[in-house]
Amino acid sequence: MPRSRSALAAAVGLVLTVSVLGTGAAPAQIPAIDEAGWQGVLGVRADVSTAQRYVVLLRGPSLASRVRAAGGAATEVQMRRWTAAAKGAQEQFLRRVSASGAQIAAEYRYVRVLNAVSARLDPTSLELLERDREVVGVYPVRVAYPAATDVTPLLPVAVPTSVPGLGVPGLDGSGVVVALLDTGVDQSHPFLRESLRQGIDVIAPGSGAIAQPHPTIPRRPERHGTELAGVVAGSGGPGGLRGIAPGASLLPIRVAGWQPDAEGEYAVYSRTDQVLAGLEAAVDPNGDGDAHDAARVALVGVAEPYASFPDGPLARAIRGAATLDTLVIAPAGNDGRAGPTFGSIAGPGGAPLALTVAASDGRPASPTVRVHVRAGLRVLFDGVLPLGGAPTRTVTASVVAIQRAVSARGIGSYFDARGAGTIAGRAALLARGGLSDQAVDEAATAGARSILVDGPLPAGAYGLAVPTGVPVVGLPSELSRAVRALDAAGIPVTVSVGAVHVSENVDGGSVAAFSSRGLAFGGGAKPEIVAPGVSVPTSEPGRSDEAEVRYGTISGTSVSAAVAAGAAAVLAQARPRASALGLRGLLVGSARVVEDGSASTAGRLDLHAAVQQEVVAEPDVLSLVVSTGRAAERRWTIRVRNLSTRRVPLRIRASSTPAGLELTARRERLLLRPNEAGDVLLDLEIKDFEPGRVATGELELVVRGSPVVRVPWIVSRPPTVDLLSQVSLEKTGDRITDATPAVVSFVAGTIAEGTDPAIRPVGELEVQLWRGRKLRGVLSLRRELLPGRYTFGLTGRGPRGERLRRGAYVVRLVARPEDGTRQQVESVSYLVR
Repeated sequence: MPRSRSALAAAVGLVLTVSVLGTGAAPAQIPAIDEAGWQGVLGVRADVSTAQRYVVLLRGPSLASRVRAAGGAATEVQMRRWTAAAKGAQEQFLRRVSASGAQIAAEYRYVRVLNAVSARLDPTSLELLERDREVVGVYPVRVAYPAATDVTPLLPVAVPTSVPGLGVPGLDGSGVVVALLDTGVDQSHPFLRESLRQGIDVIAPGSGAIAQPHPTIPRRPERHGTELAGVVAGSGGPGGLRGIAPGASLLPIRVAGWQPDAEGEYAVYSRTDQVLAGLEAAVDPNGDGDAHDAARVALVGVAEPYASFPDGPLARAIRGAATLDTLVIAPAGNDGRAGPTFGSIAGPGGAPLALTVAASDGRPASPTVRVHVRAGLRVLFDGVLPLGGAPTRTVTASVVAIQRAVSARGIGSYFDARGAGTIAGRAALLARGGLSDQAVDEAATAGARSILVDGPLPAGAYGLAVPTGVPVVGLPSELSRAVRALDAAGIPVTVSVGAVHVSENVDGGSVAAFSSRGLAFGGGAKPEIVAPGVSVPTSEPGRSDEAEVRYGTISGTSVSAAVAAGAAAVLAQARPRASALGLRGLLVGSARVVEDGSASTAGRLDLHAAVQQEVVAEPDVLSLVVSTGRAAERRWTIRVRNLSTRRVPLRIRASSTPAGLELTARRERLLLRPNEAGDVLLDLEIKDFEPGRVATGELELVVRGSPVVRVPWIVSRPPTVDLLSQVSLEKTGDRITDATPAVVSFVAGTIAEGTDPAIRPVGELEVQLWRGRKLRGVLSLRRELLPGRYTFGLTGRGPRGERLRRGAYVVRLVARPEDGTRQQVESVSYLVR
């Protein structure tokens, strides 16, 4: 189904001049809901400004790079010394650049997983830092949102006490620390008391990572961290409910929470610089510079939409965390299918060493209800729709349409000046743009008998912890528009929601429609694994009006990432000697391919097979981007390591390869002693490969008496696209001077047309100044540009601030893609008088 390009542009947060295409609704009689039905359900993405916020990456060594250079191991004394040295070098750098005129007040500083600082930078400071000899690059800060929503398990379908198939007898994650980089956590919740450690708050240091209430609406607590914590390590819940690794220790690190948005309100989100600070804390929880107390697993519960950059600060930090023996697990994102080449993977899921997780819908059955809508004697709708909440009886009520601005003000907006309820006993129709779990909950608490939503909803999208149960149903888009028009005209509309029927879940066992897929921008195969991520039971923060502990179910790729994090904790208990990359290799190598019709190498999480697996491959996924279809040969090298205590003979075999490709292993057999590693050379022959094609396959490592280890591979050839377009020069006066600059305007990157939009960003944009055939220098260098319109100001000055002599000059825009394929150059001439 076509996705709205305007929604896509809003997600990447850029000014992109594109037309608005409508998003179709699923047929009313069919329970299956595509990703359009999930939009607006999996968290509200508020408009947040990150203007002038940057991460400045420095050349000096970090703790991780020092450990890597030392062969991967260091003593406590060495680590503390190296960390202190990195801090000292940063101090000298900041003093030097401040003396040179750069205004840089570092908000966060990083010396463990990478060497960098984050700060607000004015244009002058930005240009000075870009040219500084100690600066590797200056990268934009982006917004990251919680990648899930919560509901409560009042559906008439049995709620599992744990995720099916992920329990391993005798293993519960004991002795393993999982860092949770998310919102604050309700540390008083009995489901979490046995697992929680004292938390770390990078947004408001000293708070202990406790879930914070909305600054002006106390009934809206931060929920996401509490929910993911329960999925990972909850225990002692109702009916035996527990998390994946109930014996693991949870280290909550609050990197997201209520913060100001661009409209003067508050929203729950995180930023790139805050996630980086969370990774710093995960590898050194007590902050003493020694990373021997690093968490074994770090779960990042937030996602930067469409930002799967492979070599930016987050990707480098995740590499540093792996060096310090912390496996970072990230959600794939909730933006649905895209591609076929570059897709909708969110950051930091594009990082090559992040274990990126997609969501599957493992429910065998889902609830539906019959809905009857009428205006007087006129029947507007009569049919079956998926049920997002759970009624206990048939509900009939008159409809009141609620505008987004009203629901955004909280529960108080549903009462008049005398305290009388305005929606009590009625069916509240909520606007999709302002839909959130809090808005639904507040409408029910204010007395609404049923909740209606503009547009389709998946079964199990919402549920409410109220005594009588309140049905939540998404109306087909045309129907909801008609109901709103009738309500505005003062014509009464009545809706009846009937009894619940449990139907076979047509999406059961498949990758969830909302789950992001496609290659990362560097061409890496993402996601690596698929785990349950729809209606997973867990803890909810706070208490109900009856002081009862709250539980619920949640959906989203952050939920599937939490499932994978719990599995990694169990695996770390079973394989205590496995490194961070060894844990990743066990999970990827044991996963079994999911056939979802896309060019994906992701496999379904299989913890039982991972525990039994004896060898791992590094890298565990092979990716190649080709820029030509001509015949060529490429070579891959993988290192196979024996993690068991016995000698392991293994056989290497390549599965059938797609037409136009041939993969062969130079060695077909290998014998490895305990903890020994050996290299396997692979030859890939490319015979014919047309633009836009993606081919996948896998190498198999066969060990007698142990599960087959799969090493998936993917080869892609991106189509040729315009990385620069609509380049123009606009003057503000007759002469180009400091007071009357010219403006170069252009569109960088592209969103390719098609059923599934393919995003192509610009990895690096260089603005060069030429006079004749001589390069005068680089005026500006920008990195990680998502598709959008950008501008650059030209004055009568050169790259070093010098005044230019009169004459003709040329500005060349050089755009380089992240995947290393063809760069594009566009030129604009101007005259300095």
